[in-house]
Amino acid sequence: MKFFSDFFKGIGNCFSAFGVLFGKNLWPYMFIPLIMWVLLWVGSIYFSFLAADGISEWLKSKMSAESIPEAGHWLSWIKPFLVSKWFGWLIAIIFKIIFWFVSGTFVKYFLLMIMSPVFALLSEHTEEKLTGNKFPFSWTQLLKDIVRGIAISLRNMLLEYTFIFFGFILCIAFPPLALVITPFLLFLGWYYVGFTLMDYNMERHKFSVSESTSFIRRNKGYACGIGLVYSFFLALPFLPGSILGIMFGPATAVVGSTLSFLEIRKAEVGAGNVNTIKTPVQG
Repeated sequence: MKFFSDFFKGIGNCFSAFGVLFGKNLWPYMFIPLIMWVLLWVGSIYFSFLAADGISEWLKSKMSAESIPEAGHWLSWIKPFLVSKWFGWLIAIIFKIIFWFVSGTFVKYFLLMIMSPVFALLSEHTEEKLTGNKFPFSWTQLLKDIVRGIAISLRNMLLEYTFIFFGFILCIAFPPLALVITPFLLFLGWYYVGFTLMDYNMERHKFSVSESTSFIRRNKGYACGIGLVYSFFLALPFLPGSILGIMFGPATAVVGSTLSFLEIRKAEVGAGNVNTIKTPVQG
């Protein structure tokens, strides 16, 4: 099946990126996201946990034992639970998990947005070193690329949040659906992240947003594989894992997306689909 074949190719290209990063002296790009991530992650976790504690206290005050009817009412079963000392703790934990999931999604996209110029340059330098294609530097073009990168990241983030919201609603209404919705949301999240990363190549080759969307949809397996590697590294646990993840995740995913783009380009041109690929500027 093409999707899964491309999916594993995308993952493989991201791990091949290690050789490119160190072999082509692109490794300094790995350290740039680290400082930004530290600021983003600490801030998002702090404010998320504050919000979770505030909401749990508000719910606890509103859902007091006195507000629940006596025996015979359909809600009376919850009264012993409300008076339990575990109620506030459990509510806080639930909301912290939800906010952690949401903030994690926010951080990965916000990092893509604010690091857009750096990632675009890394993608460009990767192609230049691998193919010899030259892309003359232009401040105007860089500004356009930054605006487009932020817009694409914001669009994909909002779309993913929309699916997450409706996924949570469906799971609450019918919990067994979580067995289907959870993997669907995982692949969807990988796709949107991979979409953002692959679009750096689209910008450089003068694809319009609609052309880029069409191209990536045809190669969504690659996008999901690239997004998986990026998300995997950013989800590594504990401080050492987080440091390694933020150093290697974005850089390998950006280079992997460029390798994938070049691989797809070679295959489509070889198949005679020249209209699907724009011609780069030659130096």
